Amino acid sequence: MSFTVIIMKVTSAFVLLLSFLNSFHCTTMPQHTDVVLFGALGDLSRKYLWQSFFQLYLKEQTENKTFSFYGISRDAQKEGSQKLTKLLDDVNCEGDISSVCGLKLFEFRQLVTYVQLKTDEQFDSFGEHKLKNIPENSDFVLGRIFYLAIPPNVYSSVAARLSSCCKLKIRHAWSRLVLEKPFGSDLQSALSMARDIGKHFKEEEIYRVDHYLAKSVVRQILPFRNRNFNHLETILNNEHVERIEIAMKETADSKGRIEFYDKYGVIRDVMQNHMTELLALVAMELPNNHHSDFDSNKNKLLSQVKEVKEEHVLTGQYSRYLHHAEQEKANISLSVYTPTFAASLLNIDSPRWNGVPIIMISGKALDERSSYIRIKFKDSVMCVCGCKSFNVSQHGARQIIFQINPGSLPTVGILVSKNLFSPHLPEGLEDMVVTSQESFVFGQSLNEFYFSIPKTNENAYVTVVRDLYRGDKKSFVTTEGLEHLWHIWSSVIEETKHRHPKLYLEKNDISLNFGYSNGILRYVEQESSLVADEFSERERLSVSSLPSHFLGHVLLVKPDVQLYKSLAEKINDVAKTTVAKAGIFHLALSGGSSSIQLYRAILKHFPKFPWRWTHIWQVDERCAQYHDQLSNFKTIDEELLQNVRIPYGNIHPMVDYSVANVCSTGSVERYKAALVHFVSKLELDFIILGMGQDGHTASLFPKSGLLKDNENLVAMTTNESSVKRMTLLFSILNKARHTAVIVSGHKKHDIVDSLAGSEKKNVNNYPILGVNSQSGNVTFYIDNDAWFGK
Repeated sequence: MSFTVIIMKVTSAFVLLLSFLNSFHCTTMPQHTDVVLFGALGDLSRKYLWQSFFQLYLKEQTENKTFSFYGISRDAQKEGSQKLTKLLDDVNCEGDISSVCGLKLFEFRQLVTYVQLKTDEQFDSFGEHKLKNIPENSDFVLGRIFYLAIPPNVYSSVAARLSSCCKLKIRHAWSRLVLEKPFGSDLQSALSMARDIGKHFKEEEIYRVDHYLAKSVVRQILPFRNRNFNHLETILNNEHVERIEIAMKETADSKGRIEFYDKYGVIRDVMQNHMTELLALVAMELPNNHHSDFDSNKNKLLSQVKEVKEEHVLTGQYSRYLHHAEQEKANISLSVYTPTFAASLLNIDSPRWNGVPIIMISGKALDERSSYIRIKFKDSVMCVCGCKSFNVSQHGARQIIFQINPGSLPTVGILVSKNLFSPHLPEGLEDMVVTSQESFVFGQSLNEFYFSIPKTNENAYVTVVRDLYRGDKKSFVTTEGLEHLWHIWSSVIEETKHRHPKLYLEKNDISLNFGYSNGILRYVEQESSLVADEFSERERLSVSSLPSHFLGHVLLVKPDVQLYKSLAEKINDVAKTTVAKAGIFHLALSGGSSSIQLYRAILKHFPKFPWRWTHIWQVDERCAQYHDQLSNFKTIDEELLQNVRIPYGNIHPMVDYSVANVCSTGSVERYKAALVHFVSKLELDFIILGMGQDGHTASLFPKSGLLKDNENLVAMTTNESSVKRMTLLFSILNKARHTAVIVSGHKKHDIVDSLAGSEKKNVNNYPILGVNSQSGNVTFYIDNDAWFGK
């Protein structure tokens, strides 16, 4: 061994020794913690926080570890102090009748001080005169917990004030800022809040509470996985898992919380946070004991969860919700869209989990109060011989259930099918003897499971407060994790905000039962006839006067959802007829957001579309690499092709992504040759076009020389747009058997209005006028917003 290596090893050992001695020194030094609770008179504090802080004091206070507690509110000093005293009367020993607990409770109440904080002067005085302060070089550990149980819109301003007046910046001292959800209402607001708070507190000082992570069964998920590593890590993957279900069902309704629910709804309330965090715990790679490994592995898993799309979500609203909204004087125009029930389908883009559907279910006013994670394993055993004596219990459903709230079970716990494996229990779990013959879970007798339960089942907020005091961040959400969570959910929340939810009866409405196939969720029963009419009054009055044709072609005007469904139905009918007759179907697609809605309608309503015999072509494309957001093919691929079974050779991207220069003269010739080779008589079966606000279609822009090109099939644009493009020309567009022109959104109303006018117009100024099928048909699909305007 070289001298250098010896020196490095000695140095490393010395550093570790110093670290240990410093840690030991800090733990033996006198410690004082100031707990500052904002929103001290609110519901969360009354129900959970003061009781949890008493439990902390009861378990942690010693001669060497002291505490002070401050209840903060904007109420005047006298009134606030009286309210807090009354509130503390409800804090109790929770069944502990020992004299020690009674004495500690008396001490705790004496240590709680009410403080009114509204002005900068009050904050400054509080930091200088109330909180404990020590000299810079004191052998004393001082900590401050600032718990913000207040509306999130004031987090940033309070954090700024606390940083100025009260945050500790001396040796042997620490400060912790605690935040309750919601952490923003979408990705941008969450990041903005994080940036603002980050100006005043470091990442390691910020504790975002997710109390579900502190529930007793949830705390045992990773220890259980670790203890049963040899069994579980070989079967927790897409080879063995059929699906993962995560549910949070409540019997309570939203009465008294309508304002909150109208703003956030069930997806923001629990799916974007609690439920996705639960998914991470069962699906992430197992971390080492280091906290950094835990965060790193969890964030990696969250980054692999695909963004949820509109067709992956079902929504519902219990029937008396609007009645409750009227009672609470809510804005009914918002309340009609509020989901109190949702079911979502998620997918993880990783080698381990790719293809495994993750189903999330949550709702108010349902049949039971139950929360669980259910991992259902595939059943690949087929009986050939001896089937009369086939042992159902040995070959029945195989599953692991983490029962977080008990529901119909006697208690919370972890259930493992006996035909799966016999689990080893980590330190925090113990076996529960099942004696009942009549208890069932997911159709199986409880006797068919190994049932283990937590040795202690304390309130989640007791655990949150203890972890907070000890600096254990496993019950808290990091900024990076928060960004991943919102990235998964932000788009679908925006896309469904004006969707009318399915109405359901309270407590036990089987019409909420749903199924899934081809990545689409569907209610088993049809939509309720109670769903509100999608037409506005002005649209109902105007619809009777709609013309049958537009620019000489068939016209269809409908609300956007109905419009895309009608077009999807038309494409499906033509595809099936064409494949039956010719054995092949050629479909040319355009880019744009309108096409996305069409793709989703096809996927949702027509799972048996003949993709195997369909060839996909592009109408136009920007000269951009695949991963560029400008790429039309990227949209077609992600929104449509990745969700269907279509032969690779049937997909014809317009540009060549295998070379650096994706567009060239060679690209034009290559695409022309492909069309000539595959498309009989150059007659595409169905073309989807759009129309721009300037009247352009495909990439044929006003005053372009390409409008007069009758010889070529494909061409490169010159300077008509900021980005170079390839486009099909009228010479092939007008040979199509069926052409649909989609016009959507209120921004298109002016061009629609102009084209419908009596003034004569020409194709040079309005290229859409050049769409005139030689032997097929053209239909304009125009949504209400584009036809009627805002």
